[in-house]
Amino acid sequence: MKYEELKSHIEVFICNYKREDQECCLDKGSKELTDKLKKWAKEETNKEIKVFRSGCLGKCSEGIAMTCFPQKNYMLDVRIDDFEEIKKGLAEALQKFKS
Repeated sequence: MKYEELKSHIEVFICNYKREDQECCLDKGSKELTDKLKKWAKEETNKEIKVFRSGCLGKCSEGIAMTCFPQKNYMLDVRIDDFEEIKKGLAEALQKFKS
């Protein structure tokens, strides 16, 4: 087994789970949101924020579900239109973490 330290300060997990014939985050646009946030985080935060696709977070009925660490909070009922607000919140959290 090998251990490696993460270089990021904040990790974001976005549900990209697909359910057949059931409500799911993927059908609500989570892939597009994940791709946009991954690109932003890589280019604008010097990889201090890392965005991951996740499996089901158990909150599909509440819109796109995201969770952030080390904050340990859910963001629910997320929409692609929330992109700018999410970026702002993550950037503020990163600044607090670095202070």
